[in-house]
Amino acid sequence: MLVGAEGSGKSHLAAIWAKDAGARVTAAHTLTAAAVPAELATGALVVEDVDPATMDERALFHLLNLAREHEAFVLMTARQPPSTFEIGLRDLRSRLRALPVVTLAQPDDGLFRAVIVKLGADRQMQLDEPVVSYLASRIERSFVAAREAVARLDAEALRLGRPITRALAADVLRQGAASSDER
Repeated sequence: MLVGAEGSGKSHLAAIWAKDAGARVTAAHTLTAAAVPAELATGALVVEDVDPATMDERALFHLLNLAREHEAFVLMTARQPPSTFEIGLRDLRSRLRALPVVTLAQPDDGLFRAVIVKLGADRQMQLDEPVVSYLASRIERSFVAAREAVARLDAEALRLGRPITRALAADVLRQGAASSDER
């Protein structure tokens, strides 16, 4: 199981593995016991967004049993580790807690800055070091927060017809803080 926060890259990594393994990809909330054999037909399956609140426990239990029986491979993604799941089926709870889990941590400073630069480049924005430093030191250290901050900065620069500067970044973050205070 691959565990990490929203936007941490779980789906990206799972897609790479799926391509290399010839695996199908399905969302956990759509998995049904009747569909399990067909989903596992290639011998490998990615199950995205495993969440006990939205999944069919019996389907997941059937999947894990069938995968073991056929020596198939299953990669699951989730925002929380399986040890925290509230699971009704005791045998499923046991199987989930026995899974190998890889947790994607929040980015360190270097990676976080690189993510901000990449998100800007994806929008054809050139973010200079003062802008990157300003954003990196003032927003939540998460991929989602970086994506939102860069999108807001891009939208505001386009709206105003201004170049992207540290001062514009400060204005955008102030506006974001003001709008969250109003909620």
